[in-house]
Formats: sequence, C-alpha cells, structure tokens
Amino acid sequence: MAINLALTEQDKKAVQAVLPAVRHTSPEAATVISRLLRAAAVIEDPAVRPYASVREVARAFSVTDQTIRNWVDRGWLPADRRFGRGPRRIPRSVLASAGALSRPRPPTRDFTPDETEAILTRPRRAAAK
Repeated sequence: MAINLALTEQDKKAVQAVLPAVRHTSPEAATVISRLLRAAAVIEDPAVRPYASVREVARAFSVTDQTIRNWVDRGWLPADRRFGRGPRRIPRSVLASAGALSRPRPPTRDFTPDETEAILTRPRRAAAK
C-alpha cells in the first residue's frame, strides 16, 4: 500500500497542533501520526533521498516512465539497481539536466516542397569498399 506523504507547511502545523489532544485520547494513534510526520520529513529532504524515482525523472523530462526505463537500459541515463534487480535508482543530479533540455531551442527553417523533394530523391553515396 503506497501512501502519499506530501504535506504542506500548513498541514504540518495543523497536525502538530492537534497532536497533544490526540495523544491524550489515543496514545497509539498519536504515535502513528508522529511516525507519519517523521516519514514525510525524510521523504521531502533530498539530502536523505539521493536518488529519484523513474516517475520523478519522467515528469522532469516530460516523457513517459517507460521512456526513462529505456534510456537507463540503453545507458543514456545513469542509474543503478540493488543486486541488479528492483527499481531503477537515478541520481537526483540528473534532474538538473532536465532544465537544460527545457531551454528554448533556436528556430529551424522550413524547407520548401521542392527542397524536400530534392533531398529525398538525391542518390545516396556509394558504400565504402
């Protein structure tokens, strides 16, 4: 069972404010809530998580999860796996290169239909012997 522990600062403050009342009525529930808050803090701290998931990297590069898996398998993207199996672990430093890809690219010129036809019908060079 996966739990999304993304909490805003306001959420954290609200939970911490009611935690004493919860602890008074149900100490077990307060313990669970405290553990969840600590887990959320660990997940949000990139220093604790040096690796990004395939999904995080896919979102950063605006591609599908499968594309990231293919890039890793082809060696185009650094990653490792525990014992050669399991999920691909991609260093968070890779996410910095996503910013470079999102920069505007210089415009390319459009070919006229005649230029396109000339390129497509041009004979290929003879294979080297």
